[in-house]
Amino acid sequence: MHIDLTDYSYLTPLLTRIDLREDCKNLLCLHHKEKTWEHVQQVAKVAQDLALAYSIDSQSAFVCGLLHDISAIIKPEDMLVLMKENQQDIDPAEEKYPFLLHQKISALIAQDYFQFNDPMLLSAIACHTTLHKHPTKLDMILFLADKMAWDQAGEAPYLQALKASLTHSLEHACLTYIDYLFNEGNLLYPHHDLIEARQYLKESAL
Repeated sequence: MHIDLTDYSYLTPLLTRIDLREDCKNLLCLHHKEKTWEHVQQVAKVAQDLALAYSIDSQSAFVCGLLHDISAIIKPEDMLVLMKENQQDIDPAEEKYPFLLHQKISALIAQDYFQFNDPMLLSAIACHTTLHKHPTKLDMILFLADKMAWDQAGEAPYLQALKASLTHSLEHACLTYIDYLFNEGNLLYPHHDLIEARQYLKESAL
């Protein structure tokens, strides 16, 4: 499956390329996604720090952070159309809330527009919202960085518990956040990948 940004009349391609950071900034800001740009910068930094702490390639983590929400330039309804046109499996949560597809569409843009082909990197981007069973360390690092880089007012209500869990393991921290979502009733519609990730992480903790 591939994506061509020129298929969308409301998108303006970059006229010149500089480097990944500037290209992400310019593409997002060109489409009035300045708030998204602020968020992805924070996620990239947190991901890089987590990667260093857990002996994972920090450059890959930084790249994942920059690209994880690059699909913000595409309308959610167009994300759904793209997936259906390519006969991709769509979770009921994605059908009801197409914005959830942004993680998968971001991975496609990372591959087709920015020419990143590392399967580990693309996997992390494609599951940064829901995670999935058998996650890699890079998957978990981006998942956690996205949650720690809170883009709303004040401190994230789960942040201290998540940080405490990180002293145990990435897995423990991921489970702490997912349990928070379920226990606090903050899920509009649980995605099957999130449910499977939770079960896997619980079994891993036994």
